[in-house]
Amino acid sequence: MTEPRERETRELIEQLRKKRFRRKWARVLVVAVGAAVVLAAVIAGVVLATAAPGDEASSSTLPAVAGVSTTEKPATSGMTTSGPLTTETVTTVVTPSTARSTTTHGPTTTHGPTTTSAPASTSTTARFAGKVIAIDPGHQAHANSALEPIGPGSTQTKAKVSGGTSSVLTGIPESEVALAVGLKLRDALEARGIKVVMTRTTQDVDISNMARAKLENKAGADLTVRLHANGSGDSSVHGLFTLYPASIKGWTDDIAAVSKKAALIAQRDLIAATGAQDRGLQERSDLTGFNWSDVPVILVEMGFMSNPTEDKQLRSAAYQDKIVQGLVQAIIEFLVK
Repeated sequence: MTEPRERETRELIEQLRKKRFRRKWARVLVVAVGAAVVLAAVIAGVVLATAAPGDEASSSTLPAVAGVSTTEKPATSGMTTSGPLTTETVTTVVTPSTARSTTTHGPTTTHGPTTTSAPASTSTTARFAGKVIAIDPGHQAHANSALEPIGPGSTQTKAKVSGGTSSVLTGIPESEVALAVGLKLRDALEARGIKVVMTRTTQDVDISNMARAKLENKAGADLTVRLHANGSGDSSVHGLFTLYPASIKGWTDDIAAVSKKAALIAQRDLIAATGAQDRGLQERSDLTGFNWSDVPVILVEMGFMSNPTEDKQLRSAAYQDKIVQGLVQAIIEFLVK
């Protein structure tokens, strides 16, 4: 073999050796990459399998208050069947299933789940720590016609507890309706961390209007909400209104202004929540429950039980919930201002 041919042979052999070398390392690289991918997948699977369920972000919502509203409107002259309107005579309707405990002649606080809103968060309840709302469901099962002074040292007297009005359709007393709404309102407020004092939680009590005011004073309530319904000789009359105390020196001059502020808020929010006719506000100087009060106080006339349509609404759970929603909104707004 000549020299040129030997050189060509050696070069060809070298080229073939280099090709085999490259193919060998290419296969090694492919295997290595594949192994790395498999390993990464295994590691990811192990991480996901061992992750704690609570690692995922969670969100919570506070109970809505803005949509909650209830309003009351002042009565107009000639609304009642006999003489000027007195909110002391309004009755309330409550179903047996809503009363959960028996009241004594002292302030009563109770606890239970609200029927009108979701439970509040810890931050919401802390916001109202120390706040007290007194709820006075108007009237009781039986009236007490014995007399008591309408204010401290007064010679003018009124019946301790009047009978109130009643359903034009069923005869159910106002006192039952007022108690039903009062118990629902209690639950909704307590769910938000607000302490509630009830003047009564059952029909079978005998607590005068003066005694109720004294209970609320003793509790140091930030606001007292008195709940009533109305009656009129004219069955077409309907709507909501809210009463507040007139300023009387030595009696209510220290609570009149702030009570009116609360009444304005309540009336607005109640109308927004219920869609009832807005009958505005009414200032009163003749109500025993106002004149004996040392804490801000309002009285909500939730509607006319002498009006068939409104009477039916007042006895329905859905409409009562609307009233409660409006009152909760108003009370919270009052407390934070």
